[in-house]
Amino acid sequence: MKNPWRVLPVLAALAAAWTANSFGADVERPAAVPPTASLDGTITLSGKVIAAGVGYNWGRGTLKYQGQEVPFCIRGLSVGDVGAVELKAQGSVFNLKTLDDFSGKYFQVSTGATIARGATTALLKNKHGVMMQLELEELGVRFNIAASGMNVILGNQRGCTAS
Repeated sequence: MKNPWRVLPVLAALAAAWTANSFGADVERPAAVPPTASLDGTITLSGKVIAAGVGYNWGRGTLKYQGQEVPFCIRGLSVGDVGAVELKAQGSVFNLKTLDDFSGKYFQVSTGATIARGATTALLKNKHGVMMQLELEELGVRFNIAASGMNVILGNQRGCTAS
């Protein structure tokens, strides 16, 4: 093959399709927070990403919702991702009707690069219509043309040791 980089867009499309199926194709990919969305809470989280083609991320955070501080864990996968970073994020939560709606699989499509330190914005949505708009700061080296998903688990649920 004369130019191996020509396959990159095809691989990115396959990665997006694979991740969409893995994290629930029934979740509509958000482009922006609709003006009618209600701001219902805020979150802070920290975690790590390790990737070599397929990436894995994990972390812990706190949701501030209706006067409560609720701990949660995140776990997720990405495809088309290479690198290792520590991340910190803060953001807003929209359309959260009940605390139980916060848990579940969120979907995002992103591209980008981080060398040493970088900041990005991410918008994620789950099947309950809950949206998270995050400001992420990454420290490390990471390149991605990735579709990614994240599973949120509340601190009192199995699989989360957040306290």
